[in-house]
Amino acid sequence: MNQPRTQTRTANRNQQQEAPQQAQPIARLAPSRLPIVGAIAKEFDIDANQWRVLVDQIFPNAKTVEAIGMAVSYCRARKLDIFKRPVHIVPMWSSVLGRMVETVWPGISEIRTTAHRTGEYAGIDAVQFGEDITADFEGFTGRNGDERIAKTVTFPEWASVTVYRWVKGQRVGFNALVYWEETYATIGKTEVPNDMWAKRPRGQLMTCVEAAALRMAFPEELGNTYAAEEMEGRTIEGNVNAAAAIPEVTQQQGRPTPPEPPADDEPEDKPEPKTIEGQALQKTDQPEGAKNEAPEPPADEDAFDPSAFLTELDEELSLAADKETLIEIWERLDAPTVLDGTPFAEDADKVYARHETRIDRRQLEAQGQGSMFGGPQDDDTFPGDR
Repeated sequence: MNQPRTQTRTANRNQQQEAPQQAQPIARLAPSRLPIVGAIAKEFDIDANQWRVLVDQIFPNAKTVEAIGMAVSYCRARKLDIFKRPVHIVPMWSSVLGRMVETVWPGISEIRTTAHRTGEYAGIDAVQFGEDITADFEGFTGRNGDERIAKTVTFPEWASVTVYRWVKGQRVGFNALVYWEETYATIGKTEVPNDMWAKRPRGQLMTCVEAAALRMAFPEELGNTYAAEEMEGRTIEGNVNAAAAIPEVTQQQGRPTPPEPPADDEPEDKPEPKTIEGQALQKTDQPEGAKNEAPEPPADEDAFDPSAFLTELDEELSLAADKETLIEIWERLDAPTVLDGTPFAEDADKVYARHETRIDRRQLEAQGQGSMFGGPQDDDTFPGDR
C-alpha cells in the first residue's frame, strides 16, 4: 500500500518540475541625482552605493558634482570620515564672479575635532544667553520678486561662552560674545531669517558662539576657520577657494556695486561731476579728437560678465528635475537682479521658460511610461565601468 503513495508523490514532483517557471522582474534603482564621473570614483575609491549616500543623504542640497568632490577632498586631507558629515556645502554669492557658488565649510563637529586633537582642550562652560527679543521680518522673493514673505521670530539678543585650554599647565579660559542680529542667515537677499534660524534661534547662535570661542582658544590650529552656520547668508569678497583658505566675508547685500570713482584732486571751486552708476561724467572744453591727459583705467579682469552668468544660469537650471528645484535655483541665482539693466535680462526669462517646458514634458513622458524602473536611462554604473 505504500507503493501507490510513492508513485503519487513522484508524479506530483514531476508535474512541478515540468511547470514553467515565471521570470521574476528585477527592479533596478533609479540613477543617482548627480552622476559621478570615473575620475572621482577612481581617485577617492567610491563605489555607486557610497556615491548615492553622499548625494542623497549627506549632501542632499548639493547642486554640482564638483562641490561633493571638494567635500570629499577636504575630508581626505583632514583625515575625516565624510559619512559622519563633518563638512557642509554652502551656496554663497561671489562678488568676484558675480554669481552664486558652492563652497565647502566645516561643521561645528569638525572644529571641535581639531581642538580635541591638540590634547590641550580643557572643556567648555554652558552657553549664556541675553534677553529674548521678538521682531517682525518682511521681504519679497520669488522668480519676479513679488512673493511676499513675513516671519515673527523670538530670539536671544546675544550668546556668550567660555572655552578652556591647557596653557603651560594652567587651565585658561577664552570667552566669546556673538549677537544674533549680526549672525543669522537670511532667505535670499531679504532680511527675513531662513527656516533654520527662525525655528531654532538659540541652537544656531549657540553653534556660532562656540566656534568663535574655539577660534580664540586655538588660533594656530583653527585660524579663521568659520563654521558652516556662520557662513550662511554671506558674500565672498575674494577668490573662491573655500577648501584651502577662508576669505574675508561681509553680510550679503545683493548685487555687487561698481567701484567708486577715484578722488578728484582738482580745485574746490570746480563743480563736482555728475555720477551715474558709479562712473563720473565730466564736461570738458577740449576740442574734438583731443586726448585726455589722464590715462584710461585698465580693464578689470574680474569684471562681471552677463553672458557668462546667463550660461551659468542655463547650466544650473538644467540640473533641476522638478519645478520646486527649478524655482529654488532661480531664486538662489536671482537672475532678475543680477542681469537688471543688461541686454540679457529678457534672455534669462526665456531660459527659465525653456527648462520649465522641459520638466513638464518629462513629467508627461514619465506618466506615460507608468514606471520609474527599467530602460537604459536607469544605468547606475560609473562611466568607467560601462
